[in-house]
Amino acid sequence: MAELLDRQAAALEKLLDCLAREREALQLRDAAALELASREKEQAVGRVSELETKRLALAPDLPAMEQLAARAQVGARWERFLELTRRCREQNEANGRMIRRQQGRVSAALRLLRGEAGAGQVYGPDGATGSHRPRPPIASV
Repeated sequence: MAELLDRQAAALEKLLDCLAREREALQLRDAAALELASREKEQAVGRVSELETKRLALAPDLPAMEQLAARAQVGARWERFLELTRRCREQNEANGRMIRRQQGRVSAALRLLRGEAGAGQVYGPDGATGSHRPRPPIASV
């Protein structure tokens, strides 16, 4: 079990590294780097899943795993595994929020370019925001 937890921790560290590269690519808006990071992340997730399946075969539920960790002196490894899992989840959620924000900005820009209703808040002649007389799409000008 100790060896398996070490391998899982190494796989989680690789996944955490992939998530960091994904975040950097998102911040830089580097499509090529994002594509590469996404492929690497997919492979890392596959490896983590494979090892998790093996671990669950040895200790199918959390209470059993915690008891095993205490008896087999793998407690520190188990704690490391839990911490890495938490960090990966947090980083993945942060990357997801960044992706959703960027998608929202792109969608709003496209709606504005197309002249669609609800394209976002714009200022009218009186300086107020809200719905104003629709204009032809910018792309048609």
